[in-house]
Amino acid sequence: MRAAFIFHIITEISHHSRMLVFIALVLFIGHPVLAANKRCSEPVFGVAGVKVDQRAETASIARDVGVRDAAERAFATVLDRVLPAAAGTAQFLATHDLDNFSDFTHIVEENNLEQRYIATLDFCFDATRLRQAMINANLQWSELYSPPILVIPVWKGPDGARAWYKGNQWLSGWWDQVVSYRGLLSLRQLDRSLINERRFRGEDLNEANPAKLAAAASEVKAEQIMLVTALLDYEWSKPVITITARLFDKNGQLLTDILSGDELLLTDVAPENLDNMRQKIIAKLDASWHSANLIDGKSIGNLNVFVPVTSVKEWASRLTALNEVAVIQSYQILSIDVSGGRVLLRLAGSRGALENALSAHRLQLVDDNGRLLINAKPKTS
Repeated sequence: MRAAFIFHIITEISHHSRMLVFIALVLFIGHPVLAANKRCSEPVFGVAGVKVDQRAETASIARDVGVRDAAERAFATVLDRVLPAAAGTAQFLATHDLDNFSDFTHIVEENNLEQRYIATLDFCFDATRLRQAMINANLQWSELYSPPILVIPVWKGPDGARAWYKGNQWLSGWWDQVVSYRGLLSLRQLDRSLINERRFRGEDLNEANPAKLAAAASEVKAEQIMLVTALLDYEWSKPVITITARLFDKNGQLLTDILSGDELLLTDVAPENLDNMRQKIIAKLDASWHSANLIDGKSIGNLNVFVPVTSVKEWASRLTALNEVAVIQSYQILSIDVSGGRVLLRLAGSRGALENALSAHRLQLVDDNGRLLINAKPKTS
């Protein structure tokens, strides 16, 4: 039986070059995007806290222009989140207008001045209409958030390892990255407090001390830990920085090297170069998560499953979960008795994507001597 919360590895053309994909997840609570987008019925299709500061000849014009610009930015953010490539976003924006998908706009705060409009707005877009439009456009997309991932950056120089120094551009850049990220990865970070600085020392984190990593994951209820390290060395007088990114489970055990076969080296510590390294690492995780959870309206398959239940209430709960799994385009109840029901699922995606989506509802797909079951995941500590 496969362990939960681990990435499996897809072998590419060269077996030394590997990509990561998630194969399972749990129901995640407290994701910052989910919390911010709680007004949306489906948070993945919403964007919260969009800032507006627009000037124009009149306050009315400033408001109209500012709200429209904010809506366009929010819509592009949603498309970037669910579509696996920038080309897909560009293609969709070229042929669709956001007005066709707007659900509602919530004004968090606003200030109308004589020739200026300042506001913070939340946007929600209609998930059903967007899904159908993406199917009609022959696009693949993903809309499942990952399990919580704690991001721990470390800077290792001749003077030792640092994890908390605010003046370090590698560290501060990652802290900013986690706050600003709006994709499908559920990134988390430790609070920058004196208690955590003393509890989680740079040297312990740099050495990937399992006990410390497990304690850090427990602190933020993360299921995985991404340790991203920048190692500074010198070739004569020229600085050379080696970037590593390793993934650990919540118990501090190494799962895989995210950059295996793609070592990243820097000879210039300019902020934009460090930022490029961060973006490459995030892009690898984003791409692998999308590939593991693609929904494709062109590729429809059927899966016959049995759903065991012990009560009518449990049966209703299982059907509610099936209705909320986007990769299930539809389902047909073939038979039902006191022990459960046999259901034919119509899938617009892979079996792996179905397993991930079910896991978000604390369900699992298991093979019971040739018969596929959808039942509750066993409780874990």
